[in-house]
Amino acid sequence: MDAKKYIERLQLEPHPEGGYFRQVYGNDASGTKPISTIYYMLTGSDFSAFHRLHHMTEIWYYHAGERLNLYVIDPDGSLTVHHLYANNEMQVVIQPEQWFAADIPLKTGFCLVGCAVAPAFSFENFELGRKDELQRQFPQHSELFERLCR
Repeated sequence: MDAKKYIERLQLEPHPEGGYFRQVYGNDASGTKPISTIYYMLTGSDFSAFHRLHHMTEIWYYHAGERLNLYVIDPDGSLTVHHLYANNEMQVVIQPEQWFAADIPLKTGFCLVGCAVAPAFSFENFELGRKDELQRQFPQHSELFERLCR
């Protein structure tokens, strides 16, 4: 399938950090679910902007499409680039307080992943990165922040 068919079939909607998503499982009105899951898709030159989660672990699972680069920066400033695609890394665990972003390095096609967050996702524990602040904190990664911040 191509990206358009996946977007229609999975009922994906635009995501505020870039790409498309749909929550598959998550908090109900009582907020008691221990985990939340989403489908997440990037297409072409779009990207998932640098962000981090407080008190939550997120696991990315490769499903289909092009290779996805997942950039993870530890609180000490060390960078790891994961390559999610078939026959390579099929899942990556993001720990609380790690900054992370994603893109399709070839800037063509699409990549569909699943993400699981535990405890369940909440916007109170989500922080979208600000380019100027990240560049001040981690100047060695300034080029990445230029490309992958909104």
